[in-house]
Order: sequence, then C-alpha cells, then structure tokens
Amino acid sequence: MVAFLVSAGSSISFFLMKPKYYSTAELAEKTGTSRQVISAIINEKWKEKRISQATYERIKETMDELGFVPDRTATSLKKDSRKKVGILCHGPLYSHILTAIEKLNHHFLDQEIPVEMHISAEGGLADGLRDLMGQRVESLIILLSPMTRNFGEVDLRNPSLLKLLRVVPSIIYNFPFGIHEESLEKELIKGGTQLIGFFKDNAYIQFFKSLPHPKKCRLLVDDKIFSLFRAGTPISKVCEDFDRVDTYPNPQNEKLDQNPFLMGEKLAHLLLPKIQEHRYDFIVTSSDRIAQGMATVLNEAGLKIPKDINLLGFDKINSLPYFKHSLPTIEVPIQAMIDALLGTLAKRLSCGSAIKVEAKFVNF
Repeated sequence: MVAFLVSAGSSISFFLMKPKYYSTAELAEKTGTSRQVISAIINEKWKEKRISQATYERIKETMDELGFVPDRTATSLKKDSRKKVGILCHGPLYSHILTAIEKLNHHFLDQEIPVEMHISAEGGLADGLRDLMGQRVESLIILLSPMTRNFGEVDLRNPSLLKLLRVVPSIIYNFPFGIHEESLEKELIKGGTQLIGFFKDNAYIQFFKSLPHPKKCRLLVDDKIFSLFRAGTPISKVCEDFDRVDTYPNPQNEKLDQNPFLMGEKLAHLLLPKIQEHRYDFIVTSSDRIAQGMATVLNEAGLKIPKDINLLGFDKINSLPYFKHSLPTIEVPIQAMIDALLGTLAKRLSCGSAIKVEAKFVNF
C-alpha cells in the first residue's frame, strides 16, 4: 500500500451526502457491549481480555454489516480538522489513470481540498477503502485500472465492498460497463455510488459492420475481448454472420508488467502456424502496442498488412501515428470520461448514478 498527501487549505466537500462513520461508542451501544470490548476486538486482543468467541464473531459480523472502520486519526497527536477526499488507484497504473490523476490534482489544488491518495493491488480494493476510511475521508474516488484481470471482477464482487461504499459518498471511475452482470451496477448505484466509464459494444459493432463480405470473413479474437460478445447481445448476433471466429488467450493475463509490443511479437510467433493455416482476415487484439508487435512479425513472415491480413488495436494511444503500420483501433474516450468525472464533482450529486461514454471505432 502506497500513500501520499496532496497539500491543500480549506475544507470543502464535493458531495451533498455526508459519510456515515460509526464511532466505537456507537458500535458498543449497537452491540450492547462496551468501548473496551470493541477496542479489544479491533486490536485483536479479545482472547487476552477473555471475550468469548461468540461475542467476538457477533461483533465482527455487525462491523462488517455496518461497514465499520476504526478511526485511525484518533491516535494522532495532532488531529487535522480539514475534510479530506480519498483517491484510491486500484491495480497497475496505466496512462488513462495517470491522466485522470493529473486532472484531479489540478482540480483539488484549485479548490484547496486536501487529498489522501492510496494505491492498492488486485484483490485489495476493500482493504484499500478501509485504509482511506480509517483516515476519515469525507468522500472517495476509486480509479479502476484497465489492467486488472477480468476487468476487476474479483474486487467488484467482494461482498464487503458494497457495505463499505454505503458509508462514504463515492465515485468509481473507469467502471467496466457491459462486462459484469447488470445487477452489480444496480446495487452500486442503489448504494449511492456514482459510476463513470465507457461502453465498448457499439464500437465493436461499428468495426464488424465495416468489414466487407462478412460471410467470407475469418476472425481471430483475443479471448478477453471475446468475453464481451455474450450470447444474445447485438455483438454476438453480428458475429454469427462471419465464416469463422476463433479465439486465442489474452497474453497480458499473468504478465501485466511486461512490454506489450514485445508481447505482441512473441504472440505472433506462437500463432503464426494457425494464422497461415486458417488465413484469417482480421486479428482482434486488446492493445495497440500488442497489435503493432504482432504486425511487425507477420509482415516479416511475408504477410502484407493490410492486404493479406489486418489487425484491430485498442486504446488509440498518442504514439499510434508514429508506428510503421496504420492499424484501425477502438478509441477509449479518455477526455470525455474525465469531463464527466469533473462534472460530477462540480454538480455535487447526492445519489447514485451511471455515466456511460461510448468508445469509437477509428479506421486510419
């Protein structure tokens, strides 16, 4: 866990909603015990104090249900009375998230709002929230990295997460709309969380519809991208028109810290026999850099791009025009999402909502 503080002056909360933190005294009253008992359980000294297992489990269950987090500022010699905003960067830092951090930094410095920022690893989103809530932040912004496995499913489905988010007004930025079951999205909104993210489906539909002669078209698709094409969705219906649609394992699943371009080169060498055998028209990748790496190897193997085969990237990275191959891509609407994030802060919303920004298919 990494933490650092952005300096600021006055105390301004950007939400009309107020956090619902429970004190140890309120928890003691709610459980019919004492502050001493609660303190012993918080500090895992309940056995020394001869508190029964049944009492321990009952109070821990109540803590979980209420989203109770101990006030870590209570032990500070000098308490800061200013209201703070908590920012949690969850998962590997990525260009999208770094851009959002830069914009938020300017926003909160201009507003003179103090910020407590943490970074959490996969599987640690709930713990990261508890750390920030322990600092008694007034509101939370969670920046979800697109590099998390299966679009952050492990953390977003953690039962403790919803209970914690009900305590503090929150925004989840880069929420993966259309990836997980709609019930998860509804639960988060019902609990008061603002969701901001982008929707990919229409962009892929635009791409598929741009392909000539679909009944003769053969596609090789990254399995992480293919997971979007669930049965019954508009995308899956478009895919039914193609002659052949195969998948390959996403190369970044276990190697999020490796160079995507080199990863694309390695992947192309691995898939080359299959590509030559089935004569695919298009390879759908999860990254512009992976697509460029694959294109380099395929070109060296004698496959002309885009005449013999073409590749679809994802992101529309700034350096894309400088690569050798001008490949089509899915553009992530970063600026539109950041505008939505800053707009949400300015509106001071008091209830949950979802802002979905559409990604675009870009053909160079």
